[in-house]
Amino acid sequence: MLYRPLLPGALALGTFWLAGCGDTATEPPASAQPTTGAPALAVTSNSWIIRNALPMTRSGHAVATVTNAAGQSIVYVIGGSASGAPGTKVAAYNVATNRWTWPRPLPVPLAWSNGAGVINGKIYVSGGWPLLDNPSRALYMFNPAANTWTRKRDIPLITIDGEPQYGAGSGVTGVINGKLYVVAGCSWGPEYLETCNPLFFRYDPVTDRWTRLPSPYNTITHPPYGGGVIGGKFYLTSSSYWDDAQFSVYDPATNRWTTKPILGAVRIGAATAVLGGKLYVMGGWRWTADGHAETLDLTSVFNPTTNLWSQRAPLPSPRDGIAGTTVMLNGTPRIEVIGGPAPGNNLQYIP
Repeated sequence: MLYRPLLPGALALGTFWLAGCGDTATEPPASAQPTTGAPALAVTSNSWIIRNALPMTRSGHAVATVTNAAGQSIVYVIGGSASGAPGTKVAAYNVATNRWTWPRPLPVPLAWSNGAGVINGKIYVSGGWPLLDNPSRALYMFNPAANTWTRKRDIPLITIDGEPQYGAGSGVTGVINGKLYVVAGCSWGPEYLETCNPLFFRYDPVTDRWTRLPSPYNTITHPPYGGGVIGGKFYLTSSSYWDDAQFSVYDPATNRWTTKPILGAVRIGAATAVLGGKLYVMGGWRWTADGHAETLDLTSVFNPTTNLWSQRAPLPSPRDGIAGTTVMLNGTPRIEVIGGPAPGNNLQYIP
């Protein structure tokens, strides 16, 4: 359970492709993959089903959903780590056919990024660790239609009290009105700073420019972070390794954060996704009172209308180091949660 990963990639701007390194997974033969998800569709509401497994172990990865020309949800699993070292593999899961394919890999190994956001059918991934060394400020864009990666403008280097601060990784990304909103863990060189609040930025893909925004917390918090966009507002949850969770919402209209009711439980390495105007927090791990790590199967949901948290059906098994995204299947929105070892590393929630 490594969530404080440890060099920005020195790559020129432009479109490029490098062969994957550090990943040994190969695409399974077509005969080994289910051709339909039909048997899994006869399910009840508020339940989880196990879909075709991601044929590689992953944690610290980013996920994003893009609709293809046929109107099908394709979930992209980007980078991540199988054994502590970042990888380049990108996997694509077709929710309708229940099959995996392998798009072009990342230009550099990458894990523990700030998650992914989709704008006009293109996926943006920022920050993270290309190597177990210094964090990266790079922003990469993947075009599924062209199967290409392009490096965009880096996250700005911020100076606080005379010291350079990285908007590093283990963060969360949302999209509001065609712009990326990125909360990133704050680092100086290879280390997280003990005196640095998380950094918050907005990126405009039209101008390829970043703008720094107010930090979400007045107190020190550490990654990983989770959250999502509901009603044009950015919801952010975080947990330290020992303390209770924190929860806030950012309103672009006022450029301010507001504190919301906390989740009430430490949840490291949980997946988050937005479904039906609610924020879902799934799985994760925490330290027990006797100092042991406990992996969780909890599914917690925040309703911004009532301002309350509630519980839904638990995961089929405890999971951490996972990531979530919203998908559509037969016209119905669902949540896909991916990560960890197979079997059971591709789960789907039916609301």
